[in-house]
Amino acid sequence: MTERVLITGADGFVGRCLASFLVEEGGSEVMGLDLKPPRGGGPWDRCAYGECDILDRESMFSHVESFRPDYVFHLAAQSSVRRSWDDPRLTYDIALTGQANLLDALREAGLDARVHVACSAEEYGRVGEDELPIREDHPLRPASPYALSKVMQDYHAVFSYHAYGTRAVVTRAFNMIGPGQSPEFVVSDFARQIAEVEAGLREPVMRVGNLEARRDFSDVRDLVGAYWLLLRKGEPGEAYNVCGGSDRSIAEVLELLLSMSDAAIRVDVDPERLRKSDIPVLRGDNGKMREVTGWSPERSLEETLGDVLGWWREELGRQETA
Repeated sequence: MTERVLITGADGFVGRCLASFLVEEGGSEVMGLDLKPPRGGGPWDRCAYGECDILDRESMFSHVESFRPDYVFHLAAQSSVRRSWDDPRLTYDIALTGQANLLDALREAGLDARVHVACSAEEYGRVGEDELPIREDHPLRPASPYALSKVMQDYHAVFSYHAYGTRAVVTRAFNMIGPGQSPEFVVSDFARQIAEVEAGLREPVMRVGNLEARRDFSDVRDLVGAYWLLLRKGEPGEAYNVCGGSDRSIAEVLELLLSMSDAAIRVDVDPERLRKSDIPVLRGDNGKMREVTGWSPERSLEETLGDVLGWWREELGRQETA
């Protein structure tokens, strides 16, 4: 019998990559749900797709009942820390009400699907050097509305497991990067600026925020494989760090990207790009995940950065042609 896999937030950065991965793995029938019609390209010529606002309870119930998934990747969220400060209430509503609608729909349909709830290392908040690497039992100290919304999802998933037996597995992903990511995120933003300078679309000046922060970066194309393994093998009601286990400073990332370009570019700190509440360092312990899945990353940071920069060069070329 063919397994059915449902993805919410399916046309986002992670969702598109995950859908492509599942199609290439073969053997599963995949359906994506998202708020708007799908963007061009990507996996949707090979998967089913439906428009659904997760805050619309009736729509969610209808899609779940008609597709009847065996596995669910719940990725739908307001995913930007910066935008979460602009509209905290919407961020919370999408996280908690949206997730409740999904899990209620599964119970109403009588489904015993395994559910992946995508949370974030931002939940850990400020962590001292003596507390690294961060384990799953570390205290949660959310430092932004986005981080708090992820704590809500995390706890709701655990509540649903204990109260209703929902087979929910929580992941706390550290910094995912890769081709196709929104320029709202630092690596993609840097790569786009470099590509724009190379194309003569902006002056040779990089606008940057805090370069001292250190993050545990991994390629999204590696991490979707970890997600699939954890959904099938992870213990319901448990949370798992999803990360590479090492950190690099934003300054190092910028230096590596600049080294991949022949353009002479000046770097200026832009106060508008500094976060209201920035976290100095995030580095995860991925031992719990590796014990369950045997997963390890395949791509180096340098390879990923090269692919992100190459994607932006191609994207700007496509936009110019269009």
